[in-house]
Amino acid sequence: MSGAAAQVRRLLNLVPYLLEHDGAKLTEVAAEFNVSEKQLRKDLETLWMCGLPGGLPDDLMEAHIGEGGTIHLENAEAIVRPLRFSVREAVALLVALRALAQLPGVADRDALLRAIAKLEEAAGERGAQASQRVTVAFEARATVLDRIRQALDAGRRLRLEYFVPSRDQVTERDVDPMRVILSDGHAYLEGWCRRSEAVRTFRLSRIVAIEVLDVAAEVPEAAEPNDLDEGVLRPAADDPLVTLEVTRHARWVAENYPNEGVEELPEGGLRIALRAPDQGRILRLVLRLGADGRIVDPPALADQVRKTAAEALALYGDEGESGGDGDDGVDRAARGAA
Repeated sequence: MSGAAAQVRRLLNLVPYLLEHDGAKLTEVAAEFNVSEKQLRKDLETLWMCGLPGGLPDDLMEAHIGEGGTIHLENAEAIVRPLRFSVREAVALLVALRALAQLPGVADRDALLRAIAKLEEAAGERGAQASQRVTVAFEARATVLDRIRQALDAGRRLRLEYFVPSRDQVTERDVDPMRVILSDGHAYLEGWCRRSEAVRTFRLSRIVAIEVLDVAAEVPEAAEPNDLDEGVLRPAADDPLVTLEVTRHARWVAENYPNEGVEELPEGGLRIALRAPDQGRILRLVLRLGADGRIVDPPALADQVRKTAAEALALYGDEGESGGDGDDGVDRAARGAA
């Protein structure tokens, strides 16, 4: 689950919890929801912007931290009332729940299936039939999902042949599985990598081969799942280093992407060094920046950006000859990649 989705889920549980435990201490609530006090404060600040339509002061929730770190929530009673879904909302939720039910490692699959059945009943025949017409297919092969499910259910170790796009090579790893994550439309296996001796995340579509070993999975007690609020793909020390230069209009990149260092450039620009566990992500970033960003190193990635931008520009050019007029953004991307 993505960081934003994880926060929404947490907030939906946080409101009824705080109403039931008025005056609970910040430290206790943070421990209850397995987040830092800093993150909990951010969640409480977010609640200030949540409430009923209209956005007037009496429509929005108010979260106060009193003396001694006690939390008090006001104007939140309407939020905990049972939800009333439209047919469209019920269909969207049913599709999402069915997709979730396909994933290995769901904590309580029976409870999830019961929730789906109740929602189908509430949605009526029209909603249930509409949701059945939508099929969600994961990019991972069925055998990969099946092997991961077997390993999680039996507490077994997995052996993976995993394609690393940043190195253009396939590596072999023994992994003690912890959970499966959905983020930005992709599914990932999170587990203790015996090769790295650390928690690692593996995109399921890049698993070339997978085997369930006759060895018990042994995840160290100190191993903690990644905080999804920080993103799924977090750089490691052995990931390739990319040097990126941005103009003053794209200084936000240094604030939003973990990096190894920042150097000031003339006219407010920055030279940013960052690790790239997925160079495709950096490629998409630079294309998005257009003329406000370019890759300095490695040259091969800079060439790839230029090639991708030129191909996109050619497509827009063809549309332009047929009457299209929307190639300005792609043209800027091609110039920025050069």
